[in-house]
Amino acid sequence: MRGVREAWVAGVAVVCASLAAPAGALRTTVGGRTIDLDATVAVREVFEANQSTTHDRTLERVRLHAAVAFATWLRFDSTTVATNGGPTMRARGGGVYDWTRTFQDLSPAIDFEEAYVDASFAAVDLRIGKQKIAWGKLDRLAPNDLLNPLSFVDPFMYEETERKIGVPALQASYFIPAGVGAPPESRLTTVWVPRYLPYRFPTGRCEVRGDASSCHLERWFPPAAVPNPLFQVPAGLVPLPPPIGGSNPAFAVPLSYRVDNGGLPGFRLENSGIGLRYSALVHDADVAAYYYHGFDLQPAFRLSAEAVGPPPDFTDLANSDITGATTVTPVFRHIDAAGADGAYVVDRFTFRVEGAFVHGRPFARDIQDLVTDPAPLGPALGEALAQLAAGAGRATVPLPKSYAVRDAVEWGAGVDYLYEGYLLLVQFNQTNVLANDVELLIADTESRLLMNLRKSFFADTLHTQVVALHAVESDYTLFRPRVTYDLTDHLTAELGYLLIAGRRASVLGQYGRNDQGWLRLEYKI
Repeated sequence: MRGVREAWVAGVAVVCASLAAPAGALRTTVGGRTIDLDATVAVREVFEANQSTTHDRTLERVRLHAAVAFATWLRFDSTTVATNGGPTMRARGGGVYDWTRTFQDLSPAIDFEEAYVDASFAAVDLRIGKQKIAWGKLDRLAPNDLLNPLSFVDPFMYEETERKIGVPALQASYFIPAGVGAPPESRLTTVWVPRYLPYRFPTGRCEVRGDASSCHLERWFPPAAVPNPLFQVPAGLVPLPPPIGGSNPAFAVPLSYRVDNGGLPGFRLENSGIGLRYSALVHDADVAAYYYHGFDLQPAFRLSAEAVGPPPDFTDLANSDITGATTVTPVFRHIDAAGADGAYVVDRFTFRVEGAFVHGRPFARDIQDLVTDPAPLGPALGEALAQLAAGAGRATVPLPKSYAVRDAVEWGAGVDYLYEGYLLLVQFNQTNVLANDVELLIADTESRLLMNLRKSFFADTLHTQVVALHAVESDYTLFRPRVTYDLTDHLTAELGYLLIAGRRASVLGQYGRNDQGWLRLEYKI
């Protein structure tokens, strides 16, 4: 606790020191070019409701934004974020986030979020560089927002735009003239992503010590991606070789576990992604159509296993030195998606609807369940024991696939309502997995209800927000209220709480032990 207090005091000192600096963003002119610089400095302390979970250290975060206007039609924009601490208890060092790795644990860490050039012409806009792109009309769960992968290192404390990982891309928008018969405000946008960047997760590992396994997982490492540390083999499952004969007695195998970033798809043309969007105003409705071909941004993992050990004593398997070595690697797979959306304003209401058909999406399964039932693994275990008996030392144990490739329909509808400063959003989303015959981490029909309520008080100095999400079939719930107070024009304090409940074998319910409160101070320059 002493280290936590010292880190918190140090973080507060950083913010307080910032108060002595001149307030306000910096704008200057160099050689006739306008340069804008701004920054935010923040410190956050998390209070875990369950002290037995992996802790979250005091987080210090600095965000730097720079923009240079070379001409009225040419502009450079960049955003860099530096962090120290947070949910990175297992970090063994710092550095810059790697474009090629899914599993990364860095503290302190630097992320070059965006760095791009904007060029604007009469009918064409170009953006070249590392960028974030927001497509779709729905809040948080937009089926057509497929261009930027997400970071799951700290998945519930930031808005989705902050969790997006910028991708190297060329974005071109053509504004179709009204005189050619197209609807008003018609625009065709093409995005080419020449290099795929993977989603980002923290790290985890389990080590065998004696006849048991000890796991070291970051706070937000997905529990559903980790097998049980002890694999129980019931009696009578595996035939024993002659001259012993018969079948095995009951025995247990401790499992080690590690993550492997695997081979990222190479930097080749066939591995690039392409997105197309046509948008227009039709009878006062803002509508758009989409197409995407590229690697899926939805996480899925592949689990592999090996039996490890010297030749076993088949008469005493319970006391053998056999262990299991399991490895999880990310799955990278192309998908094709086509969809559309629309938004329409009626008085104080804004109605939104969006949908997409996705072909070839890899859906994650619960890895814990894959190695819980040993019955389907009987023949594979028998073969692995035979190889160990022959002195192989290691033997592959084929496992059921830890993901399933399926087509799916994603759709949703929502409404915003503004009344006397209250902004209420209610949204319904549904995923329909087609022609599925295996149990996935989501239900074949996954319905989610989202509510987001915002209101400011006291001359817009006190800001409140409540976000709630409930999945009907998977039966998980997320509830996140927070209050932000503007202490000065540049210094804010935020107090909030995160509650997660539901079935362990579900996308959010697996984090049900990680309820937490937090306090954050942020200074804007």
